Amino acid sequence: MTTTRIINLDRAEAASMALTTYMEAKGLDGDPCPQSANETMTDLLTDLRHFSATSGVDFSAAIRISEYHFEEESN
Repeated sequence: MTTTRIINLDRAEAASMALTTYMEAKGLDGDPCPQSANETMTDLLTDLRHFSATSGVDFSAAIRISEYHFEEESN
């Protein structure tokens, strides 16, 4: 396994931990019918948009930059 692949697996694991923490913060972790990863990511991104709007963070710029970083990190 290449070093890049290992590092990207570490990044994916960190993101998984962030989603788990987000679900705990929203009180969704004990739900007998849990949300899918897609639903949780959508909720998190929506809440990040709300956060950005109230804190002056340029959400669109963050998305654009993250796309660039993802492409660079995936090569």
